[in-house]
Formats: sequence, structure tokens, C-alpha cells
Amino acid sequence: MKSNQVNKEIYIIRHGESTFNKQYNEFEDPYLFDARLTEFGEKQANQLSNNVKELLNDIELVITSPLTRALDTTKIGLSQLIKEKSIKCLVSSIHRELLTTSDDNGRIKSIIEKEYPEFDFSLINDERWWIPEMEELLELKTNFSIDTDQYFKKIPFRESESLLLKRVEQFKQFLLSRPESKIAIVGHADFFYYFTQPHHLPLENCQIIKFNLSLSDSKILNPIYLTNDNNQIIKK
Repeated sequence: MKSNQVNKEIYIIRHGESTFNKQYNEFEDPYLFDARLTEFGEKQANQLSNNVKELLNDIELVITSPLTRALDTTKIGLSQLIKEKSIKCLVSSIHRELLTTSDDNGRIKSIIEKEYPEFDFSLINDERWWIPEMEELLELKTNFSIDTDQYFKKIPFRESESLLLKRVEQFKQFLLSRPESKIAIVGHADFFYYFTQPHHLPLENCQIIKFNLSLSDSKILNPIYLTNDNNQIIKK
């Protein structure tokens, strides 16, 4: 049952370890586009499933990023709860990762939609949803004869901080517009870092943070870590 509480109760979860997380160093991009979970990342997602049963049993909605590492984390870590509670799982590109490296480039909607039929992709309108809304990238977004991965290798475009902040605010307003009061979100470290400002909350893979989102001014209130950086539940 939906409640009319003053603030939204939000749970943010970073995806499990990806192949890019494992191989990346700051000097060279390994070109792992839309990076998948590692074997260890899958283990983290399985541990997440146990944590979710204990910590998120009363959530009313799940929202996941369309990047594959987030989709697979959601599938492994939250699908049982989604099925048992008949919870809707929406896929939203608004909270996709800040695009800076190869792994932040996604795959077209029609492909991932077929791979994950249990999730609702209706919020995504663009096939190439990961391309930033920049005039110089308009052709890349709409011309499907261009191989976006090869283009990125030659011209590694980046999303600006101003565009990211615009998405952060858009996502907050989207959450506030939802009828559900308790929402779990699976996403990415950089986006969540900006989303939770001014608290500066780093997130390890599959770690869970809970906070309230103010209906009056969309501020992040009372953030707490529910699991530590080893994905163990923090006992009160």
C-alpha cells in the first residue's frame, strides 16, 4: 500500500564489480564498452540478494540504469524480491553513469529490451540513450550507420558536468513525481556521488545507502550506510 509520508525513502545501490572496474587505470582506457560483471561482481550481486531480503523488504519500486552491469546486478540481486512482492522494475536512462570512459557507452534499447523482458523500458525513448545531449553529437545519436564504439575510440567524447547536474535534478523530480514512497535504485558511483550532494557519499560495488528525499526542496536527508564496503550488513 502506498503511503502519504512527507519524504521519499530512497535506497541507492551501486552495481557489482565490472570488467572495466577490474582492469581500468587512470592512464589507459581498456575499451570495455558497456562492461559486464566479473565473476566476483556476480558474487557481490548474489550477496546483495541476501541483503535486500533483510533491508529492503518493504520497497514499492525498483529503478535500474540500462547499462548492462546495472541490469545484471538488478536481475541477480533484486529479481526474487521483485517477483515475490510483484514490484515493478523500471529502466531509466536519466541516472545512467556520467559518460567519461568506454564502459559508460551503452547498447541500443531494442537489443537490451529483448535481453531483459522482465524489466519495463517504456521510460526510454532514444535508441542511443547514452549519447549526451550535445549539438556536436546529434548525428551520432541519430545516424545508425555510425559505429558508436569505433567513433569513441577515435574521438572519445565526454559528458559535461553541467549536463550531468541537469540529469541529477531531472531524476530527483522524477522520483518525487512517483506515487511510491519507498524506492530502490540500482546505478553508478559517479552519478550517485553528484546525486547525494552535499554529503559526498562514496559507494563500493553493491553497497547500499538509505536516505530521505525531501518533497519540499528535493534535498538529501539523513543518509546512512546499511552495508559496509564488504557488503556486510552494518548492525545497529
